[in-house]
Amino acid sequence: MTLKTAPGQSPAHKEPQAPTGWWRRPTGLLPDALLALAITGFALLDIVFDLDNSTRYGPMPPLVVSTLVATLVLALRRLTPLATAVVVAVAIGGPMLATPLTFTLWGDFLPLLLATYSVARHGERVAAWLGAAATATTVVLVMLRNPDTGTVSNIPFAAVPIAVVFVAGRVLRARARNHSDNQAQLQRLEAEREEAIGVALAEERSRIARELHDIVAHCVSVMVVQAGAAEDLLDRDPSLAHAPLRQVQETGQQAVGELGRMLGLLRGQAPQLALKPQPGTANLAELIEHMAGVGLPVELTVQGPARPLPPGVDLTVYRVVQEALTNALKHAAPTTAHVLLRYDEQSVRMSVRDTGRTGAPGGSASDQVGRGLLGMRERVGLYGGTLETGHADGGGFTVTASLPLQAAPR
Repeated sequence: MTLKTAPGQSPAHKEPQAPTGWWRRPTGLLPDALLALAITGFALLDIVFDLDNSTRYGPMPPLVVSTLVATLVLALRRLTPLATAVVVAVAIGGPMLATPLTFTLWGDFLPLLLATYSVARHGERVAAWLGAAATATTVVLVMLRNPDTGTVSNIPFAAVPIAVVFVAGRVLRARARNHSDNQAQLQRLEAEREEAIGVALAEERSRIARELHDIVAHCVSVMVVQAGAAEDLLDRDPSLAHAPLRQVQETGQQAVGELGRMLGLLRGQAPQLALKPQPGTANLAELIEHMAGVGLPVELTVQGPARPLPPGVDLTVYRVVQEALTNALKHAAPTTAHVLLRYDEQSVRMSVRDTGRTGAPGGSASDQVGRGLLGMRERVGLYGGTLETGHADGGGFTVTASLPLQAAPR
């Protein structure tokens, strides 16, 4: 067997896409075309420079045609890997059946190696084995029909490189598949992370909206009531109007401070603010005292041994009582209210009842169904609790909420 060596460059491969049947997307078509032209040129030069031994090649036209077909078709090795391997095998082995020809490096052996690697690297399992069978059959045929080395003992010498490039192609394909799977998994994880971030942002926006509503609604309602009281006093006794006006000022300052803290958190300025803990059941007495100061007498009753509550549940209890009292002040004044806080082994229950407008039984805070009650329902539902609202027997309006102590936030 005559094997003439010459320097050459190995083809560069891009990451494959999953093939569909016998057809592949034309990835890397231009580099493969240039590679095929280079191999064709070297194969023709191999023939031209060895014309003195042309008798060993057999008839020149079949040799040139088979060389051109076997080398130029390599431009399609990634586009149609199985068809390329079959064409190369037929172009090299076919003429051997009619006229034994010399087996060359550039025109015969290198195209067989590259076609075998390509079908293993870019073809599905069945296509890869079919292509390898075609090239292996050609190698056996060449070894048996070659005029220089027509013996069976030379078959392993040529078959081993075919087997090596086939295994290398399958291994690289498996690695590319794993890499592609890993990339797909990373993209899925990234999408899930983005979705989780979106959900968290939506929940945070909802939480901030509830906090802002509670702060603004409470403070503005108190300011409106106190401003109305001051207006009445200005006509009767201007000296007494100072107290409600002072209350309006203090409540406005409180609202500005709370809003400043909330907006500071949104702007990332929390370390520069004089922060304080979120209110809870420990602040109910202060809230009731404040409501009494703005014209809503409130009585607080606690049943059962008080116990520490989870921070979220503790804040929810405070906000529900605050919202119910604010609505009573806004919609049912002049009135009184009663707050019942009851602890048991499994839950904490709160009930806020106002007595309704004087002289108008039942005409209380029933018109408060809106963002206030919706916000309370969201808060309570977040911790697996229940909220009931409605008119009380004998007049007034009642807000009752129950929160389980062991419920995990949803």
